[in-house]
Order: sequence, then structure tokens, then C-alpha cells
Amino acid sequence: MLSDISQCSALPPSAYAVSDFERTSYYNGIPTEGEHPELLYRTGSAKYPWIEPSSEHAYLPTKSLLGVHRTPLNDVWSTVGPQVSQLVRDRTNRYSIDPVRFVTHGEDGEETLGPVVIWVGVYPGSTSADTAHEVSQNILQLLEKNGIKDVEVEWREAVPWMVAL
Repeated sequence: MLSDISQCSALPPSAYAVSDFERTSYYNGIPTEGEHPELLYRTGSAKYPWIEPSSEHAYLPTKSLLGVHRTPLNDVWSTVGPQVSQLVRDRTNRYSIDPVRFVTHGEDGEETLGPVVIWVGVYPGSTSADTAHEVSQNILQLLEKNGIKDVEVEWREAVPWMVAL
């Protein structure tokens, strides 16, 4: 199992890297307690641009997680999930993959349901934004070959942790 952390990567800057503010603020609210994960890369940057708050007292939206039930991805995940895992494993050996949807909670109480996301967690410093971009393009091609469209891929840094049962 992987636990999200906030830690800057020691890898060189990338043309695909997100801004420092987006990196540290994008997953605000996940989890509801403690530090939220840091974004490494996301495919939806052009389609869903990050808008940085313009004043120091501006509201920073929060997010929560949902499953991907009753979506086309759920219907084929047992087939494409292992293939997605292999694409990630070919480039890094410490990772987690979760199909999710995010709900963004606005200042006025409005909730916006985002697209289905393949949410990849990698060990801090193990993966560059360039690698995340390359693997994400392969993931999107695989999904499209299986009739799945309108899915984004997002990468966050995470560390392994043990769960006591």
C-alpha cells in the first residue's frame, strides 16, 4: 500500500512539470486530515487548466475521491488494469494504481464531478514528469484501443507503508 506525502523531487525540471503551487495545492482536501499528496504530472492540464488563486485570501477548492462505478472503465478494468500496471512497472518499481474520480468542492458549496482518472502513485524522486508523460500517453493509447475515452492520468508521489490489521 502507498501513502501520499509532500516532498519535492530531486529530479531536474521538465517541460511537463506542473507549477510549484499546483503541485502542492492540486489535491487539497485529500485526505480529509493530514497532508495531501503532491501532484507530479497530469494529462488533463490543457483540457482542465489549473487556475491559481489571485489573492492571498482567495478560496482554495478541496477535493474528495469517488470510485469509477458505472463507467466504461469499470467494465474493462479487469483486462486493462494489469496492462496499465505493466506499463508503469516497466518504468518504475514502486507504484500504486487506482481508478478514481475526483469531486471538487467550490467556495459556494458547488460540487463538480471530474473525469475518470487513472491515479498513479510513485515513490518520491523515482519518476520524472517526462517519464510520467510518456507512460501516460501509452496508457491513454491502451485505453482507446479498448474503447475507453475521456479518461485522464494523474501521477502523485507516495511512499509505502504497512497497515496493521
